[in-house]
Amino acid sequence: MIPYNIDYCEEKIKEYKEKIKESKKGNFTIKYSEGKEFDGYLYEHKQILKESPIELYEGEKLWMRISPQEIQGAFESIKRAKGKVGVLGLGLGYFVQEIAKRDQVREIVVYEMSEEIIDLYLENFGENPKIRIVKGDGFKAKRENFDFFYVDIYEYKLTTKFVEDYVKLTKLHDIVEYSFFGVESFILSCPTSEIIWVYILEEWMDMSKDLFTRFNHSEYIEYFSPMEENKVLEVLKEFGKVL
Repeated sequence: MIPYNIDYCEEKIKEYKEKIKESKKGNFTIKYSEGKEFDGYLYEHKQILKESPIELYEGEKLWMRISPQEIQGAFESIKRAKGKVGVLGLGLGYFVQEIAKRDQVREIVVYEMSEEIIDLYLENFGENPKIRIVKGDGFKAKRENFDFFYVDIYEYKLTTKFVEDYVKLTKLHDIVEYSFFGVESFILSCPTSEIIWVYILEEWMDMSKDLFTRFNHSEYIEYFSPMEENKVLEVLKEFGKVL
């Protein structure tokens, strides 16, 4: 079941390799991965891909890749995006391009600090009347109203910045629905005995339930890999103070 269908992920990687070329701008480099064995989102199970993922590096530091993990992890947020959407972190442009295809999305505002990343994106995708890119610190932007807001700046790590950034951005902007990469993995990693005592946003619960249903019907369910429990509980405790 999509997105836990390897053919679906392979087709997405192939689609974006036709648009995103290997290139370098300043200290940022886009390249096709030399390896083809990768885990996915919610599970650890190395799988050989026909299509090597696309990767974005700053020097030797990997910022993101278009791989099963990214495709599966962004799926629910892409599906929920609607109206005017704010995005913090441009990366390789996968999320922005996917939501731009949606008829339900009328406008996208992207906040990106790096001029080099913006240039790389524009070289690959060009201008789109739906998309407005704001160069600068997204936490210091002018106030706007958003139907949906998505944050993808965490390098696939679980961190209390999830909470800090949620507080900052929901104070800065008027946001109807807020999401971030990793939200479903975080929710599904929370012990039931602990999460029942914390108010969790309805959209996060809905996204987690839907994705888990899809995951549960896949061959990968036996490889489910929850986040590290101590860190999960730390982040849950912090969310409990602000939600």
